[in-house]
Amino acid sequence: MRNYLKNLAIHLRGDYPSICRFIHEGRNVPSYDYQGNYICYGDRAYPSSFYELDCPPFVIFYEGNLSFLNEQCIAVIGSRTPSEYALRMTEDFVGNVREHYTIVSGLAYGIDITAHRAALDFQSIAVVGCGLDICYPSKHRVEFEFMKKNHLVISEYPKGVHPHKHYFPFRNRLIAALSQSVYVMSAFVRSGTMHTVNEALKLNRRVICLPHNLDDITGAGCNLLIQEGAEVLTNLEDLSNI
Repeated sequence: MRNYLKNLAIHLRGDYPSICRFIHEGRNVPSYDYQGNYICYGDRAYPSSFYELDCPPFVIFYEGNLSFLNEQCIAVIGSRTPSEYALRMTEDFVGNVREHYTIVSGLAYGIDITAHRAALDFQSIAVVGCGLDICYPSKHRVEFEFMKKNHLVISEYPKGVHPHKHYFPFRNRLIAALSQSVYVMSAFVRSGTMHTVNEALKLNRRVICLPHNLDDITGAGCNLLIQEGAEVLTNLEDLSNI
């Protein structure tokens, strides 16, 4: 079964609905020799938190230290175009918790890359929406290569698969599942960050938001979540007490 799942993921380029359909129909696919690391649904190393998902990944391709999946993880997420305030608070937050928690994020611009950079001397996990031979965004090549060697980068997509817009909201469920708490440092009301929050809420994860000025649209999603009952970050003491 393990080899079949690997071959399906490669043949169908990680497309989840197609993989489900092929499994349901019992369809055969060619055998592929994959030069890389992967774990499959049912493997001993497969994260138990992924079994909580409505759509658990069948195969996870990875580079780096797989044991990070077993650490206490928190997600630090937010807008690709945050305010300087949100960036500064993200650095402060990760600086306070990085010795005790593995930081999970998506390697995107803004909050994601700020969180990863603040944790480079400690532990972090990047969940990406493309094959592990492709760096997206390309400007994060240095961090991407460093994390593949020293941290952990995971993807549902085999090598050679380029990023597509719909891959990113779908991968967000993995960020939420891996994390015991999700920290939202910046968010537009309609955004991929809010999609991750919805996934976290479905999984009964804690959601903690950084409050923003009322005239800051890059934090309007945070303020909305707080209004709806999310926990609030109010000072540096809160940041260090998870």
